[in-house]
Amino acid sequence: MKKNRRNNSRPAAITTAKDTTKAIETRAGVLKEAEDVKKEAKTSFYLQYKGKEISTEEITQKVHEAWKTSGKNVDEIKTLNVYLKPEEAAAYYVINEETTGKVAI
Repeated sequence: MKKNRRNNSRPAAITTAKDTTKAIETRAGVLKEAEDVKKEAKTSFYLQYKGKEISTEEITQKVHEAWKTSGKNVDEIKTLNVYLKPEEAAAYYVINEETTGKVAI
């Protein structure tokens, strides 16, 4: 009679776990771990002078409006430097390193 030989000492089947690591694809196509990507805090700047207040967003919007009234498109702006003169209630700007102007703040 044949003995039913069952080998109980065999190792258990190897199981593979699904990779649950989260990654984010950047514009350059490089993968980064999710925890490596830091969320920047929202920051706001305001100029307060002699009882008035204006934000950098408002100043930027005024510069963009001045640019548009000169017949140009906002998409053409590559660089924008703004110099604030609160004593003159003015913001002087330089667009694309060549065009200059002034807006009231």
